[in-house]
Amino acid sequence: MQTAKYGFLLTVLAALLPLSAGVISTGERLSHLPSPLFLDGSTRTLQELADKDFTVLFLWEMNQAALIEFSRVANIAENNSKDVRFIGAGIGELSGLQRFPGALRLGFPVNADKGALKKLLLRQGDPMPLTVLLDKSGTILWRGSLRHLPAVLRRCRQGKFDLKEEIRVEIFENNVNAALKNNETEKALAIIAGEYQKHPEKFDLLKQQLTLLKKLDRFSDALALLHQAQQREPENYRIFELEYLLIGEREKTDLLPDFFARLKKNFAGKPDVLIAFAAAECKLPPEKLDLRTAIDLAAAGWQSQAFATPAARAMYALDYARILHSIGRNDLAAQLAQSACNDLADAPKQLAKAQTALTYYKKMSAIAPSVNLPDLKK
Repeated sequence: MQTAKYGFLLTVLAALLPLSAGVISTGERLSHLPSPLFLDGSTRTLQELADKDFTVLFLWEMNQAALIEFSRVANIAENNSKDVRFIGAGIGELSGLQRFPGALRLGFPVNADKGALKKLLLRQGDPMPLTVLLDKSGTILWRGSLRHLPAVLRRCRQGKFDLKEEIRVEIFENNVNAALKNNETEKALAIIAGEYQKHPEKFDLLKQQLTLLKKLDRFSDALALLHQAQQREPENYRIFELEYLLIGEREKTDLLPDFFARLKKNFAGKPDVLIAFAAAECKLPPEKLDLRTAIDLAAAGWQSQAFATPAARAMYALDYARILHSIGRNDLAAQLAQSACNDLADAPKQLAKAQTALTYYKKMSAIAPSVNLPDLKK
């Protein structure tokens, strides 16, 4: 991927981005680091350090989120050291950054920034820590969560990275943010809906529309949106999950029979999906709990026997057994636990878990019929 091939068009597109004052747009160049000071006491410039095909800036603050990411970013930096220069940027005072656990052992230079670099690079909605990818000229190619960086680098090396598209998406996101900032919810919804029509595979766009429709109290429209998405992607359980949550939030329990009927039909060959919804039902408060539905879903999944491996069937059996145990059918739970034991004969670690469950359900089943309340008249 070569930034130059987009030429003048990228400059024009980048100039159109309605970013906050001072924030550099994707496609524009980061010419320097506001602070030349690094945690090791040295002073260096971005030009001195940017000696490879790509430069990654890793912005972090002194909090738990940074600690979680430190080991991951160190590993990614080591695995990409051939053509990527990593530069950390800690936000805060030098002395505090130097004392922060792990900051001096990341394996790459760490800049001490009091917040100026963050103001230049952090867009509305960006995560912290923030990962920013630059090409050799300093052009901002991409920014986002560290977990996405390896895939982005792979696309860059393969010549599949589309900077023009990155800029277009940034324009879209900033237009949405501007509308929301001005309380123009309907306008924001229309912008997102237009983008979703072009890219129905982007699940986040569906969720964003749903959030705004709920904010506008347009329940029927939200439901219609989800039904259309389900018709387009009938095997995407996440869309059904959104409907399940929406029905629960609005307490439209009269819609559940139809929902569960469609769920069973769409996922007849995917028992893991059915047992997951059954388990979710079992976690509801007693006044909302529909055990018959949970049992029906679990039974449908078991009856399908559409399991990829004996181990998968065993795990399902144990989940199904827990549901039956919750309604007092320890005899049936024991049968399922025995089935799990049979399937796990060659998996000692998992077998032990199944055997423990089998022992428990057998003991419960044996003692239950003999237990009575004491006679208070004696």
